[in-house]
Amino acid sequence: MGSFGQRKFANLRDSKEKQLTHSASSGLILSRAESINMFGKEYANHLDILTQSFGQMNDQYQEKIKANKKNNTFIGTFKKLYILLFGIPEIGFQIRSLYFKKILTSHVFNKSPKNILDAGSGIGAYSLWLAKSFNRAKITGGEIDKDKLNSSEVIRKQLHLKNVNFVYFDIMKPQKKPLYDLIICIDVLEHIDRYETVLKNFYDLLQNNGYVYIHVPQPNQKRIFSSFKKWRHEDHVREGIARIDLENSLKKLGFKIIESRNTFGFFGKLAWELNHMSLSENFFIAGVTYPLLYGIAKMDLWHKNKNGLGIAVLVKKIN
Repeated sequence: MGSFGQRKFANLRDSKEKQLTHSASSGLILSRAESINMFGKEYANHLDILTQSFGQMNDQYQEKIKANKKNNTFIGTFKKLYILLFGIPEIGFQIRSLYFKKILTSHVFNKSPKNILDAGSGIGAYSLWLAKSFNRAKITGGEIDKDKLNSSEVIRKQLHLKNVNFVYFDIMKPQKKPLYDLIICIDVLEHIDRYETVLKNFYDLLQNNGYVYIHVPQPNQKRIFSSFKKWRHEDHVREGIARIDLENSLKKLGFKIIESRNTFGFFGKLAWELNHMSLSENFFIAGVTYPLLYGIAKMDLWHKNKNGLGIAVLVKKIN
């Protein structure tokens, strides 16, 4: 090959390498953008569902929503784009989703569960994620709130997901088959007076070697900022369940503890409280500070919390 041909080949090679590098960089940026707090982006076109869910946190938020009922097309469009980019901008929701995804990815993904129950599915966020992550599985979102069931069904149809179904489901009552190989129950047991009955129902609904993932708040919660010392959820029958009590209840039924972690440790608690301080004051400030707080919240997973506001437990039903 002559010198001109060599230079031409080198230029083509360098150009191709730059294209590949740019493509790889773009793909990496896109991948990172998709992984940064995208949980809940399906609700970008359903702000009414998020607003209603937000108002149910406590009476103060309910009053704040009533005071801000004016429709503004620009603000509405901005909120949609924001949620599409960052997902649901509530740190508590995101911390629960981070633990949920991490623990299931570590222990359950390679098992390829075929029949999954989301017990107390709420607005359907976890059921929708499961349906997309396990596209060959059948997902059942069970809920007693009919408004939430209807909202979940609207989003399911919009996403054209055929492997998830939302049904009325009372977890306090014994259920008939089918048996499940994975049951998830996220921040539900604090609403139940006799939670041990629910755990027994889960055991009976689970196939041998099946898994149950539970997240629930703990009692005697210690806050960082004094303004949260009187924080209450009006619909909770208890503040939470002690980690040792939950683990013992599960073991008595015959479950094996696969992983048990304190959640909302210092970093998670700090991010959550700052997030809700900003939400209480101004939605714009909350939007600006949220990405930084999400970064702080992610540190909660990397730190081995000696205590925390919540518990994440994965158990297995042994033959």
